[in-house]
Amino acid sequence: MRIAVIGAGITGLAAGYGAAKAGADVVVHEAADRPGGRILTSELGGQPVDEGPDAFLARVPWAVDLCRELGLGRYLVSPAQRAAFVYSRGELRPVPQPNLMGVPLDLDALAASGIVSPAGADRARREPGLGGSPLAGDDSVGELVRRSLGDEVADRLVDPLIGGINASCIDDLSIRAAVPQLAVAAGRGPSLVRELRTLAEAPSDEPSAPVFYTLTGGLGRLVDVLADRLGDRLHLSSPVDDLGDLNADRVIVTAPASAASALVAPFSLAAADRLGAIDYASVVLVSLEYEAADIQHPMAGSGYLVPAVEGRTITACSWASSKWGHLGSSDTGSSDTVVMRVSIGRHGDERPLTMSDRALLDAVREDLAFTMGIDASPRAVRISRWERSLPQFRPGHLDVVADIERALARDAPWLQAVGAWARGLGIPACVRQGRQAARAAAESR
Repeated sequence: MRIAVIGAGITGLAAGYGAAKAGADVVVHEAADRPGGRILTSELGGQPVDEGPDAFLARVPWAVDLCRELGLGRYLVSPAQRAAFVYSRGELRPVPQPNLMGVPLDLDALAASGIVSPAGADRARREPGLGGSPLAGDDSVGELVRRSLGDEVADRLVDPLIGGINASCIDDLSIRAAVPQLAVAAGRGPSLVRELRTLAEAPSDEPSAPVFYTLTGGLGRLVDVLADRLGDRLHLSSPVDDLGDLNADRVIVTAPASAASALVAPFSLAAADRLGAIDYASVVLVSLEYEAADIQHPMAGSGYLVPAVEGRTITACSWASSKWGHLGSSDTGSSDTVVMRVSIGRHGDERPLTMSDRALLDAVREDLAFTMGIDASPRAVRISRWERSLPQFRPGHLDVVADIERALARDAPWLQAVGAWARGLGIPACVRQGRQAARAAAESR
């Protein structure tokens, strides 16, 4: 079976690796001069720091299993700090525990956190007695949370977390595509909080298992090993403009939705139209290294989120050297360096892409001074611009994906299109999609 994979992001690398393991004759084409897409690790202040995602979910198997299969299991590490904060109402406040994707399960802890006002906490407390209402098809996350817990919880707690992950707003996000756990809970009974508590209390084989993993040396290590396993089957600086020119029995397109739309259009206009309608957000990630002595604010946690209603430039700040024990330490084990990764950008706001490096750095430093009191100059700065990098899962998104899959199965059964735009933008979801596509292609007749 001759299989061509278009794109060498993590989905394409997983697809190519899976196809090669299945015995297929596979070629992975990547237009850029490097593999990995948004997974990129480079040096900051003499140590490897990720420029894009720096972790993946540990409680789903697909990325963890791949790392172990590739011999990377010994490099898997979980965060040294789990506590997280929200900058709300004038100060950094702890995210109330327990919660599920920002939805508080202990309303006393919500009130004690100070993230919402006393009136906002009282509104949330009324949730179990409001009777709720069933999901109207695929509601937005915002519709459900506002209906259940009120605007303050939505704007100051859930939106910074769920919206921030997607560089979006929860009022525009599909609940079934972005946070299926909330959809399950909302369908089980009239009280969202009560049903989420029940789900959270379900027995677990490993209740204390890590929530996230990364790799020492950065997630670029995973890309490097996959590229090495593919060897000369990975063709860099190899753009594909016409799938009909490929010498392949099966084709797996893992490019972003707009590029995939152009590639599949000659073979399925219906699939191309649906792909072309999927929108993206752009983000910028600014990494900074400081002398530890210059940072007076305590960083006993993984970082903090900044709600859009606060009107700041940054959306989140990861205290990377506190979050990951292997960052910021000297040969003697002492922490003499502080590394932070600051996120900027939401859907519909392209200003961060057009700002100069100096203007971006000035805005970041202003917000760090405002939220953490930092007035020191960083020793090293790196600005990573990710244009149209995060697909937006609008209500009804999974129906769109199903339409694309049906159209391709009907019009071009030799062709699959998968990726972060389809069924999840996290690394595990992308690995899963790539390997499933490879298996389907290799086993087809």
